[in-house]
Amino acid sequence: MRRLTIIAFLLGSLALGWTVIPKATPSEPPPPDDPAHGLVYSGLRRGAGAGACRGNFEIAGLRDNGHRSICTHGPDPAPPGVDIRQSVQPVSATAPAIQAPAGGVAPQGSVPCDGDGASGYRLQLIYARASNVTDRYNQYAGSFQQWAGAIDSAFSKSAAETGGDRHVRFVHDASCNAVIDRVTLSTSGDDSFSNTLNELRSKGYSRTDRKYLVWADAKVYCGIAQVYYDDSAGQANDSNGSTSVQGELARVDSGCWGQASSAEAHELVHTLGGVQTSAPNATPKNHCRDEYDRLCYPDGSGGSMKYVCPSSHEPLLDCNHDDYFSTAPPSGSYLATHWNIANSRFLLTTGATPAPTTTTPTTSTTTTTRPPATTTTAPTTTVPPTTVPPTTMPPTTQPPSTTTSVPTAPPPSAPVGLYAMQPTQTGAKGVVLFWSPPSAPNGTITGYKVYRGTAPTGLTLLTTTEAGITHTDATATSGQLYYYQLSAVNSAGEGPLSPLARMVAR
Repeated sequence: MRRLTIIAFLLGSLALGWTVIPKATPSEPPPPDDPAHGLVYSGLRRGAGAGACRGNFEIAGLRDNGHRSICTHGPDPAPPGVDIRQSVQPVSATAPAIQAPAGGVAPQGSVPCDGDGASGYRLQLIYARASNVTDRYNQYAGSFQQWAGAIDSAFSKSAAETGGDRHVRFVHDASCNAVIDRVTLSTSGDDSFSNTLNELRSKGYSRTDRKYLVWADAKVYCGIAQVYYDDSAGQANDSNGSTSVQGELARVDSGCWGQASSAEAHELVHTLGGVQTSAPNATPKNHCRDEYDRLCYPDGSGGSMKYVCPSSHEPLLDCNHDDYFSTAPPSGSYLATHWNIANSRFLLTTGATPAPTTTTPTTSTTTTTRPPATTTTAPTTTVPPTTVPPTTMPPTTQPPSTTTSVPTAPPPSAPVGLYAMQPTQTGAKGVVLFWSPPSAPNGTITGYKVYRGTAPTGLTLLTTTEAGITHTDATATSGQLYYYQLSAVNSAGEGPLSPLARMVAR
């Protein structure tokens, strides 16, 4: 009789369009691998259905602070049309336009400014490759900055839907460019999520006040991330920088980098605590069923998808803002009484602060970041006072011919996307700079002035280069942290300085 009852229940459930998923046990193996779609389960094992990982997966052999299971929802498959075996091509180094935070303060670099860029709860970006994989950091550095901006845009635009303002708190430099650490793993460090997590922790990426997002130069996954099962509403939530959690890791491999609907934002949301399985439209695998949004898709855990929001909402978070993200949840609603990632310490809630004004000088030749003795450029479109002494030649008697030397257009704008990195050639020393040329309204750019210092202010002229998009500072002292800025020069004179870039010399 009991068997007949169970069969009847199963048939009834299937008739309603639901797949019944029995609770997993630790002895149940993961599904078979599907490498073509990024579904690889090496290093993962089933967690008990009533345990810390809720029947999904835990990292075999690793614990948080030695005693706590490390959970993941498992690998996310590649979207339709994406082949994880084909790396995404780099994009222009031009930084994207980021939506201004509350108060109208426009960010200066690729991400919004927040204080000193290092203290407090933040997202640390990492480029990681195995030691037997070619280092492509230089090739993608500009793209990483754009993709960082796209991550932030997903949060800021989503917050605006409920009348709020949220931005990701990145680790950033003095000019508000995201800091992207460059990490080399062992030859097997990219083989699995567990290997990557283990090796990064051994290198010190285990801070409780950090989330870590890794652009892995590998072709194993589309994306995968840690997630903690805690739906409590308070700031002590496990996903909110708990002292018992040694940071949380999200990994996106090269076939899914920088998609129009950001895989990076999807995996970051998991580390922030979304989607809790208790949410109204949640799946057992930490996604949602009410399309369209970044965390919703048929993940194989059963249930019918509901199409509530337009397909244009796919790049944004939480269709109807009732499952994991809302800046204004109604009183008594699920997000008012359960974990809401809009309340995360890893997000800015009051707007960003401007970058230090001393790091972005104007075109004035008297600014302290440029040595006056080396500045030989013409001023702006006005005639310099020294060329027309008032006592000998009043403006009304000045010969018209003297005005022909005055530029008819301003100097070039600031160079775009200045980045600094260590040389990749074996035995090479110093710091390598590269950038994209700015617009030059008064003719072809004839060269660039490179400024350098060991602090973010008071940089001095290092050299003047010929027109190009790269320069190697071979005079840099190994182990010293340097700051760089760049200006472009043409027949109209020298333009404004770029934002700061920084790097420790090799």
